[in-house]
Amino acid sequence: MNWRNRLRRRLPASLKARMSVVVFLLVLAAVASLALATLSVAERGMRDVTGRQQYVSLASAAVFIDEELDAKRNVLRAIADSLAASGAHDGASLQRFLAAQTVLGKEFYTAGVLGIDGAVLASVGPFKPQAGLNVKGRPYFEQTLANRRSVISAPLNGSISGMPLVVVTQPVLDAQGAMRYVLAASVNLRQPDFLGRLGALKPGAGGYLYIMTGEGIIVEHPDKSRIMQHIEAHGPISVPTRRALQGFEGWLTGTTTQGVDALFAYHRIASTGWILASVYPMRDAFAPLHAIRSKILLAAVLLAALAGLAGWRVVLRLLQPLERLRRHVHEIRRQRLGIEALQIGRRDEIGDLSRDFYSLVAEREIAEAQTRDSERRLKLLTDHVPVVIVYIDREHRYQFINATFEKWFGRSQQESMMQSMREVLGEEAYQLREQYLRRAFAGEEVDYEFTIGGDGDAGQRAFHTSYVPDVGESGAVEGVYGLIHEITKTRAVHTALQFAAATDILTGIANRRRFDEQLELSMQRTRAARAPMALAYLDIDRFKAINDSLGHKAGDEVLKEFAARLVRSVRASDLVARLAGDEFVIILEGVNGAAEVRQVGAKIVEAIRQPFALAGGPLPVTTSVGMAIFREGALTPAQLLDLADQALYAAKGQGRDGVALREAAP
Repeated sequence: MNWRNRLRRRLPASLKARMSVVVFLLVLAAVASLALATLSVAERGMRDVTGRQQYVSLASAAVFIDEELDAKRNVLRAIADSLAASGAHDGASLQRFLAAQTVLGKEFYTAGVLGIDGAVLASVGPFKPQAGLNVKGRPYFEQTLANRRSVISAPLNGSISGMPLVVVTQPVLDAQGAMRYVLAASVNLRQPDFLGRLGALKPGAGGYLYIMTGEGIIVEHPDKSRIMQHIEAHGPISVPTRRALQGFEGWLTGTTTQGVDALFAYHRIASTGWILASVYPMRDAFAPLHAIRSKILLAAVLLAALAGLAGWRVVLRLLQPLERLRRHVHEIRRQRLGIEALQIGRRDEIGDLSRDFYSLVAEREIAEAQTRDSERRLKLLTDHVPVVIVYIDREHRYQFINATFEKWFGRSQQESMMQSMREVLGEEAYQLREQYLRRAFAGEEVDYEFTIGGDGDAGQRAFHTSYVPDVGESGAVEGVYGLIHEITKTRAVHTALQFAAATDILTGIANRRRFDEQLELSMQRTRAARAPMALAYLDIDRFKAINDSLGHKAGDEVLKEFAARLVRSVRASDLVARLAGDEFVIILEGVNGAAEVRQVGAKIVEAIRQPFALAGGPLPVTTSVGMAIFREGALTPAQLLDLADQALYAAKGQGRDGVALREAAP
């Protein structure tokens, strides 16, 4: 006896009962399958939204860490410039200088001045360095010496404090560009206002965030015992983490080493190459869906039971004509009725046995509510970060815009959604971004900067934009995430530092560094344009006597007035610079020949002859000017400067207060 026969024997013999049981089972299977399918679709949608939410959160946190590190680098750069200009040269003066920099205690854990031999010359912080402490051979110190630029070290344990630290360095250069000291400051990785702030961004109750280097060294972790250990120190790592160490960025699903299904997200920190990671267990992410699963199945059973009862009633009604027909046939066989009794009138169709089933709107509404809640949490997060976050589809339309977009750019968030970038930003702004969008949709991560507002530099705001492709499971780019953060203050600080580095402190004109850069560029332009240029080398006649008789304060006033008269005596396009002491140079591009150069020199001599108004009374001052003309050839900037110096000595040999001219051979 096969299974069909066994099933047939177990079913009721009555056709009514059999049809009712079949209806009940079919309805139960259909409703349960639909409910489970709906839950599965909702879970996939919620997984995608949650995964993207985790990645966007990491991107925002990475931007914050980068900005923190850049700010600390800028602080060290400014202090290094002040140290170079302070003249501090021994341990006591260096210690006094560090003690006066109150900003160090606010931004760093410890700070110190290192000699180029690695010796600690001065330090500030909660721990005093050991006598004779030397950092020579440590990677961050050797890299700073080799590259002559700021370095952010790999995480390390402090030799004295035992704290996990990151060391930031900045070379201190003298006026000649030689390295004098190395300024080094450490950042405590456990300080609450730095990486400790990341704990507030952990996903859900059971999720967590951690940071590791590109080599797998733990920088931050909820389990503090794992900081400074390798990620594999406690056993094999998960597949997603191994992919992250190989360069992957984004989110994906996987299983932890403890066998827990989870959402993994990874993002690189640009300035350090560290990997910011999050782990969000599936059981926490989908807890709302799992909580209603049994309720939905119970509802499906109840609905199926009601449908079975309704089916029983329908079967009874539909089978009534058949029952009457059976009785009539029996009566006809017994000859009690005629054959006309078979003619049974019916108002409904026999084949119309099914009723309308109402769709499971409630289950779908629950799933949609969960999705809307996830989107609401994502919007709440993105609307409160100081970064513009957008999502752009393949038609270059805004699919998502956070509230910061409206605050910064004055474009309505609601009106801009699903509108093209050309419509929202205008044709000119769109053309600027289109070239970068094409590269992003080709699979490339793109970074660029732009400015808005004001005429010239005044009132302008500067922004940095990152385009991150959204690569689907098929490998095609489905859209592009746009992250925009404002860099106006950072750029202003950079510009101010550049100006300070190229300006003579006393006179306010260009210094030797700026002059060396400009002279090389001017000679290149002269060769290309085939138009002569001139270099003037001049000083103040008998300046030492002025210092000796009137004092250095008066000498400084003479130098400042001397520089001001030089600036007024030449064109705005000419560069006036102070080399050292009373030695000045002037770069004059695009001159017509020797006659014009002599005329400029004579104008300068005449301007200087006018008495200088000092506090002690008018002071006669004269200058000697040596001028070298360059047209073409392989002459180096140093050789041209030497030729102008020779002309200066010739002018002095002629009795001072005059001009001497030399012309470089082609």
